[in-house]
Order: sequence, then structure tokens, then C-alpha cells
Amino acid sequence: MTLPPPQPAAPRRGRHADRAPARLLGITRITQTSDLPPGINALASADGKTIIVRSGLDKVSRRRAVREVLAATHRFPGLVLWPVLLDMRIRRMLAEAADRLSGLVQHLVGFVTPDSPVVALVTSAVVVAAGAGVGVGVATGVIPTSPFRAVPSGTPAAGASPRPIYKHLAKLPDSYLGVYEPSGPRSYEPVLTFAQTIGRHVNLALYYSGWGEPFQTAFAEDALDNQATPVIQINPDKPTSIAGIAAGEYDPYLVNFAKAVHAYGQNVVIGFGHEMNADWYPWGNGKVKPATFVAAWQHIVSVFRAQGDYNVTWLWTINVDTPGMTSQISDWYPGKNYVTWVGIDGYYNAPTDTFSSVFRQTIDQVEGLTGLPILISETAADAREAPEAQQITGLFHGIQRRQILGFIWFDAEGKDGQNWQLEGNGPAITAFRQAANGYR
Repeated sequence: MTLPPPQPAAPRRGRHADRAPARLLGITRITQTSDLPPGINALASADGKTIIVRSGLDKVSRRRAVREVLAATHRFPGLVLWPVLLDMRIRRMLAEAADRLSGLVQHLVGFVTPDSPVVALVTSAVVVAAGAGVGVGVATGVIPTSPFRAVPSGTPAAGASPRPIYKHLAKLPDSYLGVYEPSGPRSYEPVLTFAQTIGRHVNLALYYSGWGEPFQTAFAEDALDNQATPVIQINPDKPTSIAGIAAGEYDPYLVNFAKAVHAYGQNVVIGFGHEMNADWYPWGNGKVKPATFVAAWQHIVSVFRAQGDYNVTWLWTINVDTPGMTSQISDWYPGKNYVTWVGIDGYYNAPTDTFSSVFRQTIDQVEGLTGLPILISETAADAREAPEAQQITGLFHGIQRRQILGFIWFDAEGKDGQNWQLEGNGPAITAFRQAANGYR
């Protein structure tokens, strides 16, 4: 006798009825990773709610990859993105609200003393708001500590201060890859050429600004159009009194520069008097007292913040510790309230140089002194030396191993005949491309 196959139970009715399976409402998240298989720029998760995109793609490639995945996995690809787009709108709305709250706090701070109970009350409110913002991925402004409340000479009074602009760069390790090209800031094209050479997106574009030169808005906008952040090293290279900077004698120039940065309104990285712990610049070791340099740095930051420029990442840039050429870095440190990131300049000058021999000692000192994120703000290997490709590979590995923000490649000729440029150097380019694979 053959038994009939089991029959499904009749569906229950009323309040005991089985719940219907949850409906897929569309894409709720788009995330990035460096672990996708070679040749694949985007994948859909098993539940269809997440699109996983290869990190480091430019905007056009990222959108194309997402569209291809949607077309392959959804019948109506134009509709399934609405949950994530709605989430982005909500995040943007909360971020704008947080910015308005931060601006209100900054305005109120101008009318009360640092020890006032009003400051404590408002500070508590912003802390609560910031805590709520973290839950939804919103970057919120931070109330500056009391040294920034004083308005430097030559700047607008507190009541006339412009609305603060708050922009913050992510502090993710091995996520920044930048370049310096000698053509900057006159032309941005060589930056794009460098990106094509290495097969990677460049998100930091460095140029040097002589004292008295204005903020190069056109270069900054070119960087913004290419999803990069301008990095400006302002150097008092002309006959300039560092003590005079600290005393406010150059405030008209600084205020105009700060106003241009404020008008730009996007993230900007700014440094002043780089490699001051070394002895080869007129603002550095042996020419200027560390305390005078520190006072000048603090004054410059205060001028910018008096203009509402909280979109500046302040990059305090030192040279790698070199016996007989550099002094104690702690003597030149302006303090955590005046520095956002620490930049370290160091080069592979000899065939035997490694990431550890060039940077380890200085990184250890900086971590112990500041606890701030570190960017290798100038580096390169000499193309005349055979181990250059190996040194490039070691540079990437060192960045990842030590959890450094990233680095800026000095793509130019050196003062002593070195050739730091990648262009035309096949082995170095191949090493760069391979090492950058998997970079965030």
C-alpha cells in the first residue's frame, strides 16, 4: 500500500493566522569594502537589501556599478533605492539641524564668560544632540574651548562674526592617498594624470602657498569637482616676522585668507611653517624660537576660527626625527586644541631605507605626545635607486600596519637631484598599482 504524500495544513484564520513573509522594500544600505573579487565593482547581499561597492571608485564608476547590480537583481531598479535615498535625506536634514544648533551655540558663547552657567547648559544640550547624532551617522560641531573665544586683533567683533561652517574629514586609517604636483595651484590636470598613472582616485591635492598669497579658490574647486580635498601649506618664506604674526601684525592678510576659505565652505587642510623642527627653513630650528612659532600657530588658528572657519583640518607638519638636523618635536607643538592632524615628512633617500627606519621613531614620538591622527604629508622614493618598487610596497604596508591616515606622494624632482616622480618608471608604477589594490 502506498502512503499519500503529506498535505500542507490549512492556513489558520483570524488573529491566529500566520504572518506573511516580510516584503522586500528595496535597498536600505550602500556600503563600501576593499574585499571584492578582482574585476567586480559591486555586489548585492543575499537578502537584496544591501549593495556592496568596491572602495576607492570615483563617483561615475560607483554609480555605474550600482546601476548594473540593480538592473541584474531587481525588476524595477529605479524604485528600489528609495529607502536608502530617504535615509540620506533624513541624515542630511539632521546634519543641517546640528550645524544650525552649533552656530547658535557659537553665537551665545560670544555673550557669556567661559565659566557662565549658560555655557554649561548650552554645552550639555549640544552633547546630548551630538550623542543622538552619532546614532544616525551625523557629524556634529564641537564647542571650541575657551582659548578660541577671544577675537584676535584685526578680526570682526563677536556680534559681527559670520555663521560658522562645520566640516570634518573622516579619521579612517589608510584612507587618504594624495599627491603634490609642481604645477599646483596653477593647474589641476597633473593631479588627474597622476591618478590615471597609479590607477587610483587621489583624494588629497597639496600645494604650497607663499606668505601673502591668497587662497587659491579655483584649485580648491577643481579638487572638489574631483572629490578631493585641497591641502595648503602656508609658509612665511618672504621676510616675515614670526613674532609679528603672533602679535597680529599680519592679520589683514590672514583675515582675507580665512574669509576666502569660509566662502569656499568645504573641507580644507591647512598647515603653517612645515618642517619647523628642522634647520633648513627661515621659520625653523635655529632661526626662530619654538615658543614664538607656537604663539604664531595658535594666533593663525584663532584668526580663522574667529571667521567661523571650522571647516579647516589643521595639519601640524614636522620632519622625521634626524639626529643633528632636527630638534625636540614637543617644543614646537601648539597643543591639541590647535591641531587636528599631525603631518610627518620623510623620504626614502637611501637604498637601504625602509618604512620602519624612516618613520617608526617619529611616529612613536608623535603618538606619545599628541594621540592625534597621523598623515605622512610628504614622501617619495628616489627613482635612481633599484629598491624603489620595494620601498613603495613597504610604504603601503607600513601605513596599514601602523594605522596611519595615509600619505601624500611628492611627485617632483628633489633639490639634491633626486627623482621622486613616478611617471616613466614602469617598475615603480606597477608596485604602486599593486600595493594600492585593497587600499581603503
